[in-house]
Amino acid sequence: MDKRLRNALKQLTASDTESRRRAMEPFVRATFALFIGHLHRYLGNEVECEDVLEDVYADIWENPDHLRDIEDDRHLLRTVYLYYMRKRLREVYRRMNRRASMSQDDLQNLMAPDLGLCDLASQEELTQLLHKMLGKLKARERKAIELWMEGMSNRAIANQLGTTVGAVKMLEFRTILKLREMLKEYCRESGGED
Repeated sequence: MDKRLRNALKQLTASDTESRRRAMEPFVRATFALFIGHLHRYLGNEVECEDVLEDVYADIWENPDHLRDIEDDRHLLRTVYLYYMRKRLREVYRRMNRRASMSQDDLQNLMAPDLGLCDLASQEELTQLLHKMLGKLKARERKAIELWMEGMSNRAIANQLGTTVGAVKMLEFRTILKLREMLKEYCRESGGED
């Protein structure tokens, strides 16, 4: 392991936030090629690899404790894989292995998992309700959700919308919350909730 990486690891696991902040950039520079090569073997798609790696670095920043006492590059890669990459890879595999597009049933379950929607309305009514609610969204929100339902990655959606991956994640999150609120309002109006 080279000296720069060893120093970055030492500072990254320090309790001082300023030292950690200064160490993050050299750590990313020293490890990017190693991590991206490893991820590429699993995913084979550069965009997916970069998305996963971005999340891995964020996880490392939040909780660097697993990186204490790293002996060499191989130990570093094994530790990062076990504690940071593996859960991200599972998320990608689940996303890649689902059907090419997200069904309306899946979106309905995502919007209202706790409302017992099947008891409240027929499938046809739910489909009409979903179309109506999607129609009430702002154009940008509707576009993001429709692209997401088609199975596009956040990076691909960001490219379509001309924005960043972080902005897309926030837009999706806020839109799902908005759809949930609309659904709750519908349930209240229909006498499903008090």
